[in-house]
Amino acid sequence: MISRRQRKVQKGHYALLVNRTARGYNEKAVSRLVEAIHAHKLSYTVYEPDSSMNVLRQAEVAVGLRQATQALPRPYERGGKITGLVACGGDGTFNLVARAALKAGLPVGHYPLGRMNNVANSFYGTTDPGRVIKNILSAGARTSDAATVSGLQFFSSIGLGFAPQMLAELGDRSLPRLAMGWAKLGGVAASKVETAPTVLKVDAFRFEIRPTILNINILPYTVGLALTPASVPDDGQLEVVFDVEPQTEKFASFTRMLRKKQYLFGDEFRLFRGRVIVVEAVAGRTLYLDGELVKLPTDVLEVKVDEKKLQVLC
Repeated sequence: MISRRQRKVQKGHYALLVNRTARGYNEKAVSRLVEAIHAHKLSYTVYEPDSSMNVLRQAEVAVGLRQATQALPRPYERGGKITGLVACGGDGTFNLVARAALKAGLPVGHYPLGRMNNVANSFYGTTDPGRVIKNILSAGARTSDAATVSGLQFFSSIGLGFAPQMLAELGDRSLPRLAMGWAKLGGVAASKVETAPTVLKVDAFRFEIRPTILNINILPYTVGLALTPASVPDDGQLEVVFDVEPQTEKFASFTRMLRKKQYLFGDEFRLFRGRVIVVEAVAGRTLYLDGELVKLPTDVLEVKVDEKKLQVLC
């Protein structure tokens, strides 16, 4: 669990952005959150946008960045202005809600109803509903970096090769329960990655590599694994994990050790830190971005830490 450096936030009115299509969605879970907010004598408004794009739009309406429409209702005015947002869904839902929260300068929490729930695992150290609710309603917040890649913001991690292939390999299946199941999944996913010559620049350092994994993290968790467990989310640095040459035969043990939080990076799998990351020769490849897959139209990715930091309820 990430160490907490907190500041007090105003108690008031939460906007709950609920993704009903999230893998772990159920009405009882949302009701549990609503009941807890009510028990704390706070106001809330529940929104259930009908598409992922409308999650972002509705969040923007809730915080006053967009005009309300018939499809996107305004906040419940009797509750007063929105003082915090909660993304009820997976990491992709959190990404969209966090974009609006960052623009508005408001804190945002992650109520994990997705499959990976990397954000909740990173900030709360758990996806247990009761413990997460306690964190969200603690009246505190901590800062976390935001970063931009090809005009898209992310708040957890992006990846080429291994991360998108893990997501593709899972398909509609549930996450493995045991470390050996993760090892098998990681080995199979790595074996299906088509590697390509890639140029990686971390601040002033330039490498020519042919990686199976190339991940850039703000938070520790990626595809359900604590890939960079020592990450400090608000230090203005990105953490980059890569292999210089394909290490396909070693990915099963690599994934198993990551799952156990026992992996130490070295020569085979390396970890670097920097503020500006440039990756070249990526046109046509698929990028994993906070739990979603994006087809890259450009040949060069430039990743930068944003000046403005996100406030996360925890």
